[in-house]
Amino acid sequence: MKKNVGILCSFAVSLGLTGLLVLGTSGQASEEFTLASAREAAAKGDPRAEYYLARQYDAGQDVPQDYAKAAEYFRKSAGQGYAPAQTALGSCYAHGLGVPQDYSEALKWYRQAAAHGDSLAQYCLGYAYAYGKGVPTNFDAAFLWWQKSAEQGQVYAQNALGQFYLHGESPGDTNHINYPEATKWLRRAAEQDYTPAMSTLGSIYQYGIGTGHDWTQALQWNRRAAEKGDAAAQDNLGQMYENGNAGLPHDLVQAYKWFWLSEQQRDPGGRHDAMEIELSHALTPEQIAEAKRMAAKFQAHMHTGSLSSTKEAPTKSSD
Repeated sequence: MKKNVGILCSFAVSLGLTGLLVLGTSGQASEEFTLASAREAAAKGDPRAEYYLARQYDAGQDVPQDYAKAAEYFRKSAGQGYAPAQTALGSCYAHGLGVPQDYSEALKWYRQAAAHGDSLAQYCLGYAYAYGKGVPTNFDAAFLWWQKSAEQGQVYAQNALGQFYLHGESPGDTNHINYPEATKWLRRAAEQDYTPAMSTLGSIYQYGIGTGHDWTQALQWNRRAAEKGDAAAQDNLGQMYENGNAGLPHDLVQAYKWFWLSEQQRDPGGRHDAMEIELSHALTPEQIAEAKRMAAKFQAHMHTGSLSSTKEAPTKSSD
């Protein structure tokens, strides 16, 4: 059986997508403002209005995108103690957006926001300690900040804790592995529709990692993550169709479709996936063409943001 990429990936890869951090998730700009009213309120020193304007410049929404302008307004708001702006300003420095990249300055603002209880800043501090960004690597400190953040419902921290308990600090480390805790925190993140957590949960249940096999759960989480474009979940789902797991039909055309979609993300236009090659010997050229047609239809719906009509009826496949 093909090994699952998602469950075997390193701890760093499991967290790498969220980094130090995505500005678009740094708090919520107040909906009470319009651009005009925010400018008026910001001129009077309203930190929420300053934060709103910063977010507009960061996203290029209703104004030209301007990271320097965004950082300027984030700084004004952060200087008045507004925690979401402090977190966002930390992210500006972490990424070098509108300001020189400076991890020490990033950490200063993350710490201020974390002291106000901002869950995203707490997650970012944990990430900094996990990867040694501006501070010595310290997984105990990373764990403590992620715990604080996760308990407030921060999805990135919930996923980070789950991955920490699943993989340990580093390859070969077993001291921190705790499969029930891993499953608990990954499920909390998955229930917030967080794709990496859904994909990892699917792998856990499919391969019985500390839980025993649960094909119903495996199908649920693999399908949800696969339909969001996760390559590891697509690979898993292909295996489930190939083997007829969880009551799925033994459908090699569907299996080929999901293997092909997974491989296109990992190596577009390059080598063929080993399972894809294996299946190609069991399918007719017409069946392979049908699988790729379904895959193209899926990709088209991914681009338009709708998967409502991508569910395919079971197809006939040769054994």
